[in-house]
Amino acid sequence: MSSPTPNSTPASITNTVTTTIPNLVKKPSAVPSKFHLLFAHGAGAGSQHPFILSLADALNKLGIHVWLFDFAYMAQAIVENKRRPPPRLPKLEIEYLQAIKHVQAQIGDDPLWIGGKSMGGRVACHVLNSLSNEDTAKTITGATVVGYPFHPVGKPDSLRLAVLQSSTDPILICQGERDTFGTSDEIATYAHPDNVQVTFFVDGDHSLKPRKASGMTQTQHILAAAQAIANTIKTTGVNNVTI
Repeated sequence: MSSPTPNSTPASITNTVTTTIPNLVKKPSAVPSKFHLLFAHGAGAGSQHPFILSLADALNKLGIHVWLFDFAYMAQAIVENKRRPPPRLPKLEIEYLQAIKHVQAQIGDDPLWIGGKSMGGRVACHVLNSLSNEDTAKTITGATVVGYPFHPVGKPDSLRLAVLQSSTDPILICQGERDTFGTSDEIATYAHPDNVQVTFFVDGDHSLKPRKASGMTQTQHILAAAQAIANTIKTTGVNNVTI
């Protein structure tokens, strides 16, 4: 996998805190762009985790505005410096929808993708389906997930495939080959529609980190994942309207 060529970020561009959604921050593209990605964190670490920030930086250099936020439980955990479990999926979906509304109020008709790391990406897929099933026009172009949790660790029969199998919108999943939430060998046996694309990363774990013997690095995989995500966002049809 080839790595994207870095671009320098203009000194005038800074991260902007935008709304009352917990820690919602826009990390702007390094070049003029109309493409936006709202990206949620995983279950155990918030939006400022080094992995998410590295991915966002790589996407910025490829012409994608990245919007990051924390679910309420994570914001509370950060304030209290105490680990908290996430709430059930319906509550997370409501919070994600609120974040979408705030972002769309600022970007107008610019294309918006949603996604996230692991749990955040799974929530995004459910939100994408719920919006697509409404009578109103579609509001989001598609979703992208890094490390989709196809099943809980150690429970390969407890599959979370229904949301993918019922999807009609573009979904890109970037998955490490040895991800304990779904390995490449396991995923090869799953049925999913053609609009769901899975890109595998050599010897990568749940955060795309390979073992040293693979000859690859996590940084290489993050850059390659950013390239795959940016290419998909820029080349897929746009159906956005404001909700």
